[in-house]
Amino acid sequence: MSFSTLGLAPSLLNAIAEIGYQEPTAIQSAAIPPILRGADVLGAAQTGSGKTAAFALPLLQVLMEKRGGPRKLHGLVLVPTRELATQVGEAIRQLVSHLPSTIKVSIVFGGVSINPQMMALRGGTHIVVATPGRLLDLVEHNALDISQTSTLVLDEADRLLQLGFADELAQILAWLPARRQTALF
Repeated sequence: MSFSTLGLAPSLLNAIAEIGYQEPTAIQSAAIPPILRGADVLGAAQTGSGKTAAFALPLLQVLMEKRGGPRKLHGLVLVPTRELATQVGEAIRQLVSHLPSTIKVSIVFGGVSINPQMMALRGGTHIVVATPGRLLDLVEHNALDISQTSTLVLDEADRLLQLGFADELAQILAWLPARRQTALF
């Protein structure tokens, strides 16, 4: 199977080729088509299996199809640790850097000053990769509006729940629109 059979746009196929992806992994083949159709997805795969691209590629395609307009939060990716936030955010930024459209990806996490992150969110953003606690802080400071988010991704969802983020997740889910796409990995 090749990426071209998954329904991805030509510009994404070019970005994938430039990055050096050869063929989709099992999780990418299984997750990309239903995410592109707008379905909710539950995907399980080992670390290093390409889960980030499995949800990032469809997110980017939807954003490219919207073309223009204000920077409105489309995709929210929640992760359990700042290290994973950085890793996932940089992987998405790498894909974006090979695309013709300008898509803003913001990475936010606790343990550092909130002010630079608040400044970086001015003017809006398309995708946010965040740890739950910092996301709550930013929403409470009116630095980020998640009420119109189209897609929620919980990356390492099992770890998010194991690490005791249940209360934070409940608050975040209450602020998100009821009609949204959800992907758990």
